[in-house]
Amino acid sequence: MDKLPSPAALRTFHLAALTLSFRRTAEALGVTPSAVSHQIRALERELGTPLFRRLTRAIELTPEGEFYWSFIRRGFETMAEGTARLRERETDNVLRVSALPFFTSVCLIPRLSAFHKAYPGIELVIETSNRLADFSRDPVDVAVRNLRKPEQGLVSKKLLDIRGEVLCAPELAGEISGPSGLAEQTLIHVAPRPDAWANWLKAAGVPGLRPAGELWVDTVPAALQAAAEGHGFALGMAPLIWISDLAPRLVRPFEKKVPGDSSYYLVHRPEDAARPKIRAFTAWISGEMKAVSRLRGPQTQSRSFRNKA
Repeated sequence: MDKLPSPAALRTFHLAALTLSFRRTAEALGVTPSAVSHQIRALERELGTPLFRRLTRAIELTPEGEFYWSFIRRGFETMAEGTARLRERETDNVLRVSALPFFTSVCLIPRLSAFHKAYPGIELVIETSNRLADFSRDPVDVAVRNLRKPEQGLVSKKLLDIRGEVLCAPELAGEISGPSGLAEQTLIHVAPRPDAWANWLKAAGVPGLRPAGELWVDTVPAALQAAAEGHGFALGMAPLIWISDLAPRLVRPFEKKVPGDSSYYLVHRPEDAARPKIRAFTAWISGEMKAVSRLRGPQTQSRSFRNKA
């Protein structure tokens, strides 16, 4: 391995590049500006290239300095992140969970008391968002995501296969007998999943179907609420929909099962796999989702069913 400059010299260079001031670097290190200047010159001699331009009342990085600092900065940021994570591993009993709004409302919130009873030493902090958490930047330990396939670079454990099911209020069920009948209805879309209806219609054998109306909302719970109120037809994620508070107000207007193309996964960093709180949450949520996977939902309330009533 090539001989590296001293850690003290690299730290001085990093602070000087960050502040573009020998004076502020000296204040941070508790030394004189002259000492900082001498250390930078020694580093430049060792590397064989100038790292800073000395202006009248300022300094700026040379192209070589910019290039070198891009690596040094990354190294200091990595060390800072590693230090923070090590301290967290030793002392932190807080589990930060990122989960989608619908999953949070029907799966996590109703089961929190059961989790706390099973693991009283772990405190859950749940962030509900449609945005994917960035494990390299965001303060999150695990995330529940709706994915078509596992994510590379993260540990991904499948929790539940899901499929789209057409749902509506009971009073609308008699107006339709199959997928083609949706052309005369209003389809309720969820903005973060703009292609959901198009994909379902294609799989159901009616690609390119254009509905009489469209309603856009920003979350799955809002779409189900709109459907329950009779504003149109929504795609519910079975079997999760059957544990929603809105399930008693929704029916399947026809029997058409389309295979799902995505699943819920629990994801986390590979280096966190052995952490007790990660293992505890993984085991708990996996068990809960096994029970959910066995749900089948209500009987289809089709047009013929209503005509007999």
